[in-house]
Amino acid sequence: MPAELDLSGPERRLKELARALRTEENGKALRRDLMRDIRAAAQPARQATRQAIRSVTSQGHAGRSIRSAIGQKIQVVAKTSGPAVGARVVARETPNVRGFRHAPRRFNSAKGWRHKVFNTGQEVHQRGKPGWFDETLAGRRNDFRRAVVDAMKKTADRLAGKV
Repeated sequence: MPAELDLSGPERRLKELARALRTEENGKALRRDLMRDIRAAAQPARQATRQAIRSVTSQGHAGRSIRSAIGQKIQVVAKTSGPAVGARVVARETPNVRGFRHAPRRFNSAKGWRHKVFNTGQEVHQRGKPGWFDETLAGRRNDFRRAVVDAMKKTADRLAGKV
């Protein structure tokens, strides 16, 4: 399961707006614009989490940086239907980076992980930066909720012909 923070707006109103979009003649364009605006509302959170993971100190490795790979996998997901309505910032798994599939989760956890040291075979325990994801997003929840509501209002005004 990817690490995530739910940034959904008032779910019931968003579902109603999505239904109205489906009944409109030009619903596809309206829906596309709504989804674009919702994703744009969460982009500052995406950038903040990417900056947080890339700023973690490293002792170096000959291959691709795990921190860079985690930062690259941070995405904004927006949905207008189903149980998880709204926008979420998600850190996807990283299976192709040195076989470390759950890197985002482990770096965010105080628990850490065990791995073998290259060339020696010695096993060591390593910790990332606990809270790099959760703490970065914690104080921003209301800002993003407001931005999602603003995107919904903009689309509702467009539906009503006010824009």
